[in-house]
Amino acid sequence: MFFVLFITALFVGISIYFYFRAEGLQRTLFNTKREFSSTQKENKVYVDSMALIAKRHEDFAKHRLEKIKTSQSDTKTSPPETTEILEAITPLINNYNVIFRECLKGKGKLQPITKKCYESYDKEGFKRLVAYISKQEAHIKRMWSSNNLSGYISLIEALLLLAEQTREN
Repeated sequence: MFFVLFITALFVGISIYFYFRAEGLQRTLFNTKREFSSTQKENKVYVDSMALIAKRHEDFAKHRLEKIKTSQSDTKTSPPETTEILEAITPLINNYNVIFRECLKGKGKLQPITKKCYESYDKEGFKRLVAYISKQEAHIKRMWSSNNLSGYISLIEALLLLAEQTREN
């Protein structure tokens, strides 16, 4: 009889222990689900913000490129440097959104996606871009060799500034 009572008490004790343990795990699971949901909402806000930023940068870059092209076509004599710059950067800016998204995925994505975009325009276009960049100042070369999103945004800005400056001279 003592043995049966001992086994019953043992089962009751184990049941109570597992009940409280399950309650604790359930509470932890509920908190984790809430944090995960919050993180997903926050992530969605960040992704939407990045998409908006990319679209704005793309619009600004395309507008500036069109302005440079328009002013170049308006003048009878345009410097050959401006034409070279425009040929080099037009596919880079026309594929801004594609390159931006790929660069968001991590470092080392700028040059491969740029090569793919240029090859869809012209087989030798990427080689001309690399050759053009290699002729530029050290800071432009560093932007290109950074091979990341920040370098891409800075490179576009620097090349557009360079095109504007050569157009004005």
